[in-house]
Amino acid sequence: MIAILRHRWATATFGATRPLPRLVGLVACGVVSGIGEALVVVMVVGLVSDGGRTRLPFLGHLPGTWPLAGLTLALLAGLAASHAGAAWISSISARDVQRTVQSRLVTSYLAAPWSVQAAVRAGELQQLVTVRSQSLAFGTQAAAQALSAAFNLVVVVVAAVALAPLATVGLALVLATVLAISVPLRRQRRRAVRAAAEIQGKLAVELAETAHLAREMRVFGVTRTAGDRLVDRVEEAADRQGRTRLAGALAPPLTRDLTVALLVVALAVVVSNGGARTAVLGAAVVLVLRALSHAQGLSSSALQWTEREDAVRRIRDVLEAWTAPGANGTRPCPKVRNVALREVAFTYPGSTTRALDGVDVTIRRGELVGIVGRTGGGKSTLAGVLLGLLAPDGGAVLVDGVPLTELDPDAWHARTAWVGQEPRLLSGTLADNVRFLRPWITDAALDDAVRAAGLHGELTLDAPVGPAGAALSGGQRQRIAVARALAGRPDVVVFDEPTSALDVHAEALVRDALDGMREDRVVVVIAHRLSTVRSCDRLLVVDAGRVREVEAPDELARADDAWLRVELAR
Repeated sequence: MIAILRHRWATATFGATRPLPRLVGLVACGVVSGIGEALVVVMVVGLVSDGGRTRLPFLGHLPGTWPLAGLTLALLAGLAASHAGAAWISSISARDVQRTVQSRLVTSYLAAPWSVQAAVRAGELQQLVTVRSQSLAFGTQAAAQALSAAFNLVVVVVAAVALAPLATVGLALVLATVLAISVPLRRQRRRAVRAAAEIQGKLAVELAETAHLAREMRVFGVTRTAGDRLVDRVEEAADRQGRTRLAGALAPPLTRDLTVALLVVALAVVVSNGGARTAVLGAAVVLVLRALSHAQGLSSSALQWTEREDAVRRIRDVLEAWTAPGANGTRPCPKVRNVALREVAFTYPGSTTRALDGVDVTIRRGELVGIVGRTGGGKSTLAGVLLGLLAPDGGAVLVDGVPLTELDPDAWHARTAWVGQEPRLLSGTLADNVRFLRPWITDAALDDAVRAAGLHGELTLDAPVGPAGAALSGGQRQRIAVARALAGRPDVVVFDEPTSALDVHAEALVRDALDGMREDRVVVVIAHRLSTVRSCDRLLVVDAGRVREVEAPDELARADDAWLRVELAR
């Protein structure tokens, strides 16, 4: 039982800050508002019963209409203040939950290993941070308001029982009957809410994938098919939401109408038997109706609580999956002189074949090393291990003799750079993308990098690149990525097909930039073009996860790998 209570408390307070003081505040607001409502109902009934001169329950005789009216207005002011207090506490609780959970999702994703990040589907992060977190925040606010309403309900029911015990018990039985009848409807709506949330999540992910693959879909002539698929998903989501809205719209009025019908019968029985004075019975009826209103509100909050529980479960699972195993290193990373791979092995999750197997190589500062080999042979995997993006499951990566796992990841990556085959750009200017969230890069370093990448005179630093670089050519995006790598003046740079989208002139500029970097850095180039790796000091030939060295590119002409010579000559 204690374990269950702890689990429920952890779920209820997930993402919350200072939950206990706010819980006490909500309970206090609920009790005060319940007492205030009961007294206001009694006073209003007394006001219309002989001008307030009758004997009032709880209050006795209070002569005069205006004194009673004045006291009622004062109580209403206090009641409004308690309602405002409950609303304020619930709203700031929801705000804090949204802020905390969204921050945890973003920071956990960014801190997760690259292998974990790469496995996240397009749009999943956005869906979690926006849809799921918002659902969780709304559920928190609803739960907070429901807690206050629950104590309000208790006080109101107690007051009704004190006024007319027998009548209230009869009315309570009526309410219990109505609530029991509505249970199946609430369960059906709860299932509809969960199904609608799942469909909306899938729709969000598919929309993100469609936006990401819009060019490919158009080129392959599947735009209409993609549109039909999305329309089907939209219709399914709309249908699910429609069922949820129908259940939500039908439940309150049907429950209310059934309750009133049964109350009419119950009141007729009580009045015909002389069960209570008219004023007392009237106050009890009003209080019971108020209790019904609170009960319906609690029922609606229960549905939102179900959505919140689903969101908490999903977000917890994701945060657990995104948590990096083990502790990160803490050693500083001074200037890198060499990087060595010692008997490195790596296998992708779910695969039985090693992508790297027994790789043993050292890359020193001041040399330009090329990596060549068949497609799928392990070149990019080798680069990922070298950069610390992929953790080997065998062997070790040493930086100046220190295991990479012992270095502070931020310190290590502050000294690395990478240029991929498909550069990713931020929405902004050329300068924004070359600087790339590194405000410490000086304007002089920025200008040098732009010149070295061959962009000077072609694009200005304040030139907008468009969404994801849509305003630029593929070659311009590639050179911006090269400039981005150069601007940070890293110690270790990996170029993955850096000239794949460049013309002859731009390729010559990039090769000159590579030659200029080699003097004081560890530079690795993955390439298929012989022209790109011709100036390398050494080549690493990667095939089926294994690596062998070729001392110089010219030795390829005497190598037995005919497929390699053909591929490099393209």
